[in-house]
Amino acid sequence: MKALDEMNNVEKGYLLAKLFPKNRKDLTLFVQQETERFRAQEEYIRSIWADGTLVTADFWFALVSNTEQVLKRHNVMLHRSTRVFSDQLFDGYNAIFLTNCLIEYAEREECSPKLKEAIHLLFGHDKMIVTS
Repeated sequence: MKALDEMNNVEKGYLLAKLFPKNRKDLTLFVQQETERFRAQEEYIRSIWADGTLVTADFWFALVSNTEQVLKRHNVMLHRSTRVFSDQLFDGYNAIFLTNCLIEYAEREECSPKLKEAIHLLFGHDKMIVTS
């Protein structure tokens, strides 16, 4: 196994999914809820988005769209297959949105302490954007 600082996001996503196979479905459902939340609040979020930020609102909502497409295209396979989960959700820039989702999930009561620790170890503590 690679050292943590040598792993890319797909490998980190794979490790998380492999360590917590029973949580893949909950994580996938939470990611779907997050895409729905961002869509429902899109107008408001765009209105408060700071100008000149590294991540623009257009870029962020492109990530939301990409994730929606992955969820629709791979649906059940995301929580049945560790490889599909990691390859599809953590590939490329999508990892930015997924990292934000995981950190949000880690703050929820239903997130077990071990899963929370693993999320923070693999992906850090800082959200990409703050909406509340």
